[in-house]
Amino acid sequence: MATTLATARSPWPRRLLARRETERAVRKCLGAWFKRPGNSGLQMHLSHQEMTALGQEYLAGMRCDPLLATRTMTYAVMAAVASQAQGRRWVDGTPANARVTDLIEPIYPQCQVISIVRDGRDVAASFVEQSFGPKDVFSALDMWAKRSVRMRLAVQRCEPGRILTIEMLDLVRDRRHQTLEEVCAFLHLDVDPNLRTWFDQNVIADRAHIGRWKEQFDEPTRQRINEHYARLVERLRRQDVPIPRDSSA
Repeated sequence: MATTLATARSPWPRRLLARRETERAVRKCLGAWFKRPGNSGLQMHLSHQEMTALGQEYLAGMRCDPLLATRTMTYAVMAAVASQAQGRRWVDGTPANARVTDLIEPIYPQCQVISIVRDGRDVAASFVEQSFGPKDVFSALDMWAKRSVRMRLAVQRCEPGRILTIEMLDLVRDRRHQTLEEVCAFLHLDVDPNLRTWFDQNVIADRAHIGRWKEQFDEPTRQRINEHYARLVERLRRQDVPIPRDSSA
């Protein structure tokens, strides 16, 4: 929805693609997003008839007021999800949010985003172990660099204070409690004893795979990874992109 809205508000001729993007979003809401593997998806919260009606309203509204139409559609779906969960806040752990916060911000003007950054070599090593993303570690490094640039742009384009960026090393190892307090202050939450106990038991260095790139590849490959990473880091620094700390330090 955020990307579709951005297209609709883009200068001509890009905004001519908005109708196609809107129709694609509706198809996903009624298809891939509606019924997901494991009997999950929007079907758990809305009937197909309700989703169809929302989709038709969204299509009609995008012709005259894209922002209002997008907010109406998004809020209706999220309200259905939150009501069944009896939630007070909507929390979305999608990593891409930190890269597109500037697109999300118009829809949710009060949104808060926490961006957790880590050594790009560890990110690439994680990518190649997943069922998604590049299988080649050097392509994965390039993807990390591209996403780092996009994240920097999001920070620059958003209202100041919209995004809190923290280092994974600080969160899980070096400044654990200080970082937890910074996150809670950002979200206007108290650090109560139950939260601190959960944090101490679950957010730990052993689960963060710190320095995994050094264990996952042989020495010749590690050398090539280091050389490629150094070139990317130099390029990112020229673009004023903050570089995460070295996980092997």
